[in-house]
Amino acid sequence: MNKFFLYLFISMISFLKILYSSEILIESDELVITNRPLTTTFIGNVYAFDDQIKLWSDKVLILYTETESQIDQIKSFGNTKLVRENQEIISENMTYFVIDKKIYAKGNITLTQDENVMKGNELSVDLVKSKSIMKSNKDNKVTVKINNNE
Repeated sequence: MNKFFLYLFISMISFLKILYSSEILIESDELVITNRPLTTTFIGNVYAFDDQIKLWSDKVLILYTETESQIDQIKSFGNTKLVRENQEIISENMTYFVIDKKIYAKGNITLTQDENVMKGNELSVDLVKSKSIMKSNKDNKVTVKINNNE
């Protein structure tokens, strides 16, 4: 039981470092921690928040590097919604590659900033290069609604 709390503590501390926040709270219906490889999984009605970011999802999986000293990826599955200030991303699934500082989202994506809206099926964001690519599937096109009101 002590190992369980130790891994939970390590998971929480590492997650805090990613978001550069002094405190984060994660709520879920269930928590599963495995040792080899080290993973932390929050299942059911997941809600994670700090003083700047709010995340909702059906499931959040935290994957660590091989040395288990650093978080490698944070994956969210099902009904994912990420809110920060006046920005919102909604998608079916989202992955944050912590070390590479990249975000990849897939499935019915809606990006909203103020009253501007962009929709598509795949989103790639390179936070280092400040580059974003939105793609659609064969049945839809990328759509953008720009509001010119000041």
